[in-house]
Amino acid sequence: MGMGTKGCSPELEALFHGNEQFRASIAATNPGLLKVLAAEGQRPPFMLLDCSDSRVGEQSIFSAKPGTMFTTGNIANQYNETDLNSKSVLSYAVSVLGVKHVIVMGHYGCGGVGAAIMRKPCEGEEGDTLSGAVQSWIRPIRAIYQNSRRPEIVKHREKYGLMGVREVPHLHDPAFRALVEENVKANVVRIARSSVITNHYAALADLPATTTTPTPKPRQVPPIPMPLRDVFIHGWVYDIETGEVADLGVSVGPPGRDIPAMPWPRLVHA
Repeated sequence: MGMGTKGCSPELEALFHGNEQFRASIAATNPGLLKVLAAEGQRPPFMLLDCSDSRVGEQSIFSAKPGTMFTTGNIANQYNETDLNSKSVLSYAVSVLGVKHVIVMGHYGCGGVGAAIMRKPCEGEEGDTLSGAVQSWIRPIRAIYQNSRRPEIVKHREKYGLMGVREVPHLHDPAFRALVEENVKANVVRIARSSVITNHYAALADLPATTTTPTPKPRQVPPIPMPLRDVFIHGWVYDIETGEVADLGVSVGPPGRDIPAMPWPRLVHA
């Protein structure tokens, strides 16, 4: 491939050179990986539901190679059973790709969570910058803010009321950070209660006691459904200021199965 197009915009030029660096790096560190993935298909061990925020890049955060994570993202990393996109990603990840871990990862400073703390402006009012679609999307987070018993959030409600504040909270605002964490927890619960997971766990329970769940191996594309295997759901938080990831200690697994130990520090206060 030749050099970038003369006169193109700097931001596009940066992407072009970034792609060149990626290709050179992966050829040096993992020669042949892309061809193997292209020929044999993907068998990622992880599915990740994270935020669409540009500061949260899952491949960079974990230094993950291609083929590691099956990802989906949206504003404030939410799972909704009625959202066809989220449900289809989860179903494909569990039933076809055979992922072992489903991760919900929120992040401090999340704009969607921050907007849920703010007072919802009336239509046409100054400060009414979010579309109706966005306001509808963050409604479940507003409900968490209005009903949570988390001390930091309760204190914030007592000070500002159920309607919230007029400006986005500071990154280190205790209630803001607590709501980020509570939103992750809520979405772990939603995934655990989803039809995809409950049906999967029910099918696992019907397997003979001697049956083991094999580790997926790459297959020729297109992929075919994998044998049933244990799937665990985890809730993590990413700190955009430090780059650190923490575990919220809310992992869920099939009944009777031990939850794998987490290498991440656990947030005791969460």
